[in-house]
Amino acid sequence: MDLPLHTLRRDGLTAVFAPSLGGRLLSLRVDDEEVLWQNPELLDARFRPVLPLEEWPDGTGGMSTWANTGGSKTWPAPQGWTTPDEWHGPPDGAFDSGRWEVLDETATMISLRSPDDGATGLRIVREFILEGAGRITERITFENRGATTSRWAPWEVCQVRTDDGGTVLVEGAALTDEVDLGTWEGSAPSVEQPRGVALPVGEGVTKRGYRAGTAITYRRASGTVLRLHAAEEDGEDRSAVFPDGGCRFELWAQRPVSAAIADLEDLRPDAHLVELEVLGRRTPLDPGDDRTVTVRWDVGHAAS
Repeated sequence: MDLPLHTLRRDGLTAVFAPSLGGRLLSLRVDDEEVLWQNPELLDARFRPVLPLEEWPDGTGGMSTWANTGGSKTWPAPQGWTTPDEWHGPPDGAFDSGRWEVLDETATMISLRSPDDGATGLRIVREFILEGAGRITERITFENRGATTSRWAPWEVCQVRTDDGGTVLVEGAALTDEVDLGTWEGSAPSVEQPRGVALPVGEGVTKRGYRAGTAITYRRASGTVLRLHAAEEDGEDRSAVFPDGGCRFELWAQRPVSAAIADLEDLRPDAHLVELEVLGRRTPLDPGDDRTVTVRWDVGHAAS
């Protein structure tokens, strides 16, 4: 069975969304160049399931049972498996793997809504607008559908293919802003440059955070750059903290490894990819209330 897909196009930019796969932006192409990562063990080049959906990992255990199809998705932060104040995913049945509803759609805009999630009390709405000239506006709305005040941070997680050997740059950040959130294999030495902190790809399995910066980018070997700007929020509560020790940006970098990593719930990375991650603040949200953050994207050649 093919997946239901929704496609937006403008000025050479093509964005493909998969509502039944956590409402994710599954593919983003500039002309004929794909910039996101998709899992070839689950989807073919036309985004059709390689295996019947009932044979995909069932998501009932840890991360080793996660059917990670790739693309970009919105999760709540902080992540963890210890306390109720942490999001215990992925996998999960609402945000990463749930069946989202398409609320509205035009040739250049789409709005999608998640199921209610009992564990967090949240429902998430994602709206994407292709503005033209390689610019995308994403609005993320958190709705508190629970009975108690919550403090979840919006967390955009964009998986980018790195088989070309490009470079990650956290623009506007310094090495003193970097937070080491774990290294499980190899290494990934950070280098401070005039424009920010740069990291190579394909050198290890690591997680980093950044307490400052203006954008997080991946520069492909072809010269194409994908840039996600810092989250913006009208009426921002500056007393509310960012997750993971104050991180506005995070990244996950991996390369294929030969064995499962026990400290990561037996996850075994088997692809070259980086996650470009933008986080909002952990602003209190009362029952019945909502809040919206905006993440602006740019995609194009290095001069953009």
